[in-house]
Amino acid sequence: LQFVGFILAKPIGFAGESSTFQFVAIRSGAFNNPLTWAGGIVPYGSCSVVISAGVTVTLAVPALFIRMKKCDIYGSLALGSGSSSFRFNYATTIIVRAGGAVQDLTSNKNILIPASTFITVLSGGGFCAAGTIIQAYSSAGVGKSVTRTSASGPFTCGILPSGGLLSYNKVTFIAIKSGGFTAGSTFLGGLPPSSDICSVGGCGIQIESGVTLSTADLNGKMSLQIDEINVAAGAFFELGTAGSTSGFKFLFSIQLNVLGRLNFVGSGGGILIPSSSAFNFFGGGSFTSIFASAFIQVFSLTTGLSIGTPKILGSSFTGPYFITISVGG
Repeated sequence: LQFVGFILAKPIGFAGESSTFQFVAIRSGAFNNPLTWAGGIVPYGSCSVVISAGVTVTLAVPALFIRMKKCDIYGSLALGSGSSSFRFNYATTIIVRAGGAVQDLTSNKNILIPASTFITVLSGGGFCAAGTIIQAYSSAGVGKSVTRTSASGPFTCGILPSGGLLSYNKVTFIAIKSGGFTAGSTFLGGLPPSSDICSVGGCGIQIESGVTLSTADLNGKMSLQIDEINVAAGAFFELGTAGSTSGFKFLFSIQLNVLGRLNFVGSGGGILIPSSSAFNFFGGGSFTSIFASAFIQVFSLTTGLSIGTPKILGSSFTGPYFITISVGG
């Protein structure tokens, strides 16, 4: 006859359930050390992580096995000490803030990330070092990669659900599903553009093929500091709100690069843009509007007053077609 023993004491590093499943690192130390974390709870399950400024958390293992949905880094995250590479086993969203850093301690300078992972590094933040290889991987093996040329941000790297890799030397949000501008489900990593991120040096938008990005939820104006929007071939960018006659206004200078289609969906008004902006419709890129007299009007960011006369766009055209607004309008 054998007796089965039950562990009545809480395991080391597990002080009970987290009330929010957000774990905050408050002291430098190992990821699996309870003393590193507020409340003495080591991150577990499907969770989010925040690394406080001045704190370094070390993952001295070859892989992260928990489902860390999001990691906000104000301090430092050191990966793979003593291992040849480091692998994130599950898709994650990593935001490296100004003053924060991800350190690559692997011997082969190789970071492996799965599909649907999104990494963005704000100006003043850092990600690994020159020579570090960020590589997509799946059950089929390794895929596309990008090699860091500098540790410094801004920088963005995303692995699409298809396994494709996109990287930019700026903070860039990647629209992968049709939806609204403020919806997390629209963007890779579940992270929509926000003022706390875009106000640090501005940011860009990439709209992938087959995706329609709507601005109806922006109430007629782009108040985020977004300075570049790329509309891929086969993608659609909708400006304005159906039924509205107030048009759409960009509150920051914008460069719009269209290989797909720009749709003005309002029933009246036009597109208001500040000086130092550009609308570039490349070969195959097009514009459509249900309002035949849709126009572009330049305005002064200083005074808010219109500069010059409106440029009538009409109901449709196909590129190449380029509109460039000088500093003086």
